[in-house]
Amino acid sequence: MAKHFSCRLYLADINCLAYLLFSEMLIIFFHQKGSPWLAQALIHSASIATVLICLYLGCKYPENKWLDFVRIFYPIAVLLFAWIELKTLFPLTGTDFSATSFIVRLDRLIFSVHPTIWFQQFYRPWLDELMSFFYCVYYLFIPLVSLTLYFRGKKEAARASFSLATLAYFSNFVLFFLIPVLGPDKVAMLQEMKQADYSGYFFSWLNRSIQAKAGVAGAAFPSSHIAGALIWVLMALKYQRKLGYVLLPCIVGVCLSTVYLGYHHAVDPICGLLWGGLCYWLGWKALRARGEVPNF
Repeated sequence: MAKHFSCRLYLADINCLAYLLFSEMLIIFFHQKGSPWLAQALIHSASIATVLICLYLGCKYPENKWLDFVRIFYPIAVLLFAWIELKTLFPLTGTDFSATSFIVRLDRLIFSVHPTIWFQQFYRPWLDELMSFFYCVYYLFIPLVSLTLYFRGKKEAARASFSLATLAYFSNFVLFFLIPVLGPDKVAMLQEMKQADYSGYFFSWLNRSIQAKAGVAGAAFPSSHIAGALIWVLMALKYQRKLGYVLLPCIVGVCLSTVYLGYHHAVDPICGLLWGGLCYWLGWKALRARGEVPNF
């Protein structure tokens, strides 16, 4: 008789699969006529199959340390895939970024200026470099928090962190399609008002290189960077407090840098914080309901 085994899906697994299915449906049912949707759908199906295989192997061989590591950390690969795929999904589905003008007007209404333009009067090489550092340091939040928790013996806290983070990121990605907004650096009116480009040194160069290769036009509102960063900082404060205290001022710098460097409207990080806070609260309710709260 064949031996059967059970495979539990954690909240992080559900979030990853749900978003991949959502974007698969976008490709199949909302692609533009004449677009290469079939090839993208096949690539997408392969990514779903890869996740399912990963889950299967992780469940079948729970004693394998390498598979256990992959089982917890594979959402990083899904997040990277989903982010990069937005570059393809926006044109494939004919997203017109119709909410951009509303967000630009909202910024002006709240602050009486266009914040990205207003910040340009403060451009100095040293300050530009500092803001670029903050913008770049965000990319370390995920590995710093998750790996620290994992290697300090708090595996379930690392898993819970990915559950909350994937909820924040993927729900944010869905909002990109519901509220399609271009960043200030892609808005013609704001570019015509532009007074200067930020300068700086190493981190400014690094930031420009990252934006040139991995920046996604249209992934502006709310800021998924900020929503996700808040999750990682809060989880660090909860389970690795010293690290959380280090990251706390960094998230303030990240919020400022997104607007200072001209990649986000001012309401983007504000709403990103609100969205991240909401997802953190909802995520913990879901973890408690599913019995996935880490025991420490």
